[in-house]
Amino acid sequence: MEVLSINYSIIKNGLNKKFSSVFVHNSILTLSFLDVLFREGLIRHYSLLSNGKVEVFLKYYKGVPVINNIKPISTSGKLISYSVKDISRWKKMYSSYSAFLVLNSSKKVFSSNELRDYKVGGQVLCVIS
Repeated sequence: MEVLSINYSIIKNGLNKKFSSVFVHNSILTLSFLDVLFREGLIRHYSLLSNGKVEVFLKYYKGVPVINNIKPISTSGKLISYSVKDISRWKKMYSSYSAFLVLNSSKKVFSSNELRDYKVGGQVLCVIS
């Protein structure tokens, strides 16, 4: 969980500096998180490097980052979980802001936009807007 928080900061800093790619720490949770970002169209792609890092190729639209913010919700000291009902309620309240949750469940890491595919709740990792 701590590695993921560090990686959030690396990605946000890279976007603010308009880097084409950044290098983040490798972990199973990080790779699952990057899969979600790729499926949502927020990064171009990522690749594993032999030095244990992951290169993430950031995405921009007309020079503006497609990710405005990554806000961590759960931390290593405080885990926040949402049920399917909680996620649906959150989506109704915040869908107009083009934000989504990234959740870690017993099935896999997925976004609140993919709820219809998995129909499970889980630990809320972060909010992407």
